[in-house]
Amino acid sequence: MDQLRLSPMQEHELTMRQMVQQIHLGKLNMDQAAVQFNVNRKTVRHWVDKVEKEGQTNPETASELSNLSSVQKKMAAPRSPSQSEDQNELRAKVHALEQELEVAKFKALYYSTIVKVAEQELGVDIEKKSVTKPSDSCS
Repeated sequence: MDQLRLSPMQEHELTMRQMVQQIHLGKLNMDQAAVQFNVNRKTVRHWVDKVEKEGQTNPETASELSNLSSVQKKMAAPRSPSQSEDQNELRAKVHALEQELEVAKFKALYYSTIVKVAEQELGVDIEKKSVTKPSDSCS
């Protein structure tokens, strides 16, 4: 199967979404993102606003954003030095699972972006539409 190639516009959108994800995860602030992605602060603000607006219209995205901020808060909590080894081991497992979850969420965002761009720019109907109509009466 041929590799899926992204247009420059699709690559730009994916890059900007990666930037917003890093901001929401607390890995970058607005100024750091502007420097790292070689854009101005206004562009960073525009993309953050755009993704957050999409989150308001799409409940799945909104719940992902709130989950990311709660994960960020949990990771920032200070740890006491008197914790047992079992607790530290469990925390390490939780941290590893949180990282796996972040990767999975990023992949989901990546694939949904590809689908959205393919549908909007290329006119390709990818997502399966329901062919049945919901019935008004139950038996």
